[in-house]
Amino acid sequence: MTPIEWLDHTADMGFRASGDTIEDAFCEAARALFSLMFAFEEIRPRTEYRMAVSAPSLPELLVEWLSELLVQKELSGLVFSRFGVKIAGNELLGFSAIGCAFGEMLDRDRHRPGTEVKGISYLGLDVSQRDETWVVQAVVDV
Repeated sequence: MTPIEWLDHTADMGFRASGDTIEDAFCEAARALFSLMFAFEEIRPRTEYRMAVSAPSLPELLVEWLSELLVQKELSGLVFSRFGVKIAGNELLGFSAIGCAFGEMLDRDRHRPGTEVKGISYLGLDVSQRDETWVVQAVVDV
């Protein structure tokens, strides 16, 4: 299975990302998000942004994780290319993600903005473990 797979969706854009750990899958989802919006390979990991989010379930945690990255892009002008996250919790008490994103200020010439993502949808949202692989799926509002 490849780390990122694009999904057909009638009005918006969807993706499925995978990894050996849930943390890897969340990082691949963030990579998918930013590669949709920018020339991802041109983003240099110069500045670190630290973040913490929480949610009652893993799918909702994925929405919070990706949404926080989108908000930070809008507020600071940073675009990201490298991600790290540690996820903890359980179904009874909820989940948390403490992570960081590395990137730089948007350079429109070099980063070549593409699809504008407005938000992360709960439609088609999934976080699951399939055999030894974690798979996350999301649809973004464009």
